[in-house]
Amino acid sequence: MLMKVQISTSVYHIILAHALSTEKEEIIGMLIGEWQGLRNTNPFMTNRAIASVEGVSLLTRSDKRKDRVEIAPEQLHLAALEAEQVSKRLNRKMCVIGWYHSHPHITVFPSHVDLRTQLSQQYLDSHFFGIIISCFDSSSDHIQRVQITCFQAEQTSDGTVSRVNVPIEIIPSYTMSSVMRETFLDLPKRMFEEHNKEYEAATSKRIQYSDQRNVTSDIMTELYNTGVYGQSITHLVDNVICPATQILENTSKELDQKIEEVKRKLSESKKRNDAFLIEL
Repeated sequence: MLMKVQISTSVYHIILAHALSTEKEEIIGMLIGEWQGLRNTNPFMTNRAIASVEGVSLLTRSDKRKDRVEIAPEQLHLAALEAEQVSKRLNRKMCVIGWYHSHPHITVFPSHVDLRTQLSQQYLDSHFFGIIISCFDSSSDHIQRVQITCFQAEQTSDGTVSRVNVPIEIIPSYTMSSVMRETFLDLPKRMFEEHNKEYEAATSKRIQYSDQRNVTSDIMTELYNTGVYGQSITHLVDNVICPATQILENTSKELDQKIEEVKRKLSESKKRNDAFLIEL
């Protein structure tokens, strides 16, 4: 029984940045971490655990749809390979313990497709969980809010699948591990490659279509594709790269302040020691 999910602020920042990278399609990723078993004397509540998320596996969307994402077997395999690399670097046993995706312009509640996807993963691991981030959803007061939820799924006697809410705790972290830092910096690159690949695919289709008809290229189509591509890159810079840069700059300032504080305490301690030696 999964009692709670714990994620650090650095993990949350990566998930949020990934969700804000596009408002036209849902994004998806896998969560890497470990289970922490809880001691329990109640025989009716055995196998209780807390999930601790230590890393994120960014997945490339092969099938872009606005209203749904699904976990492909090859994506789960790639995430498992990343979990092995994280285990070696942290010297701790890590595995894929959950997944996350975004809900742009809609509520944070999981759809029937989300619940079916979640239930299929729970057949392999009963502790497996899902996280949803709702973004770009403006309310009546025109304020955009970000909502996050954690859930599992259960099948009732009549065959329907319902949501089971799981408590989620975001733990403040003042440092970012090398694994998370590399993932954080890799996100803009992944998204750029995804947009660039999509643009090249649209361009190659246009050229192939024109060659088959033996006609000149459609200038309007080319301008449209280029405009959409430019808009995607601009959105990436505004919503991912600039906030990521700001977070790193703020972290750098905090570390500089801590270094100065340590130097000050060290200097005061040295002065006290010198004064003590003089008295002796």
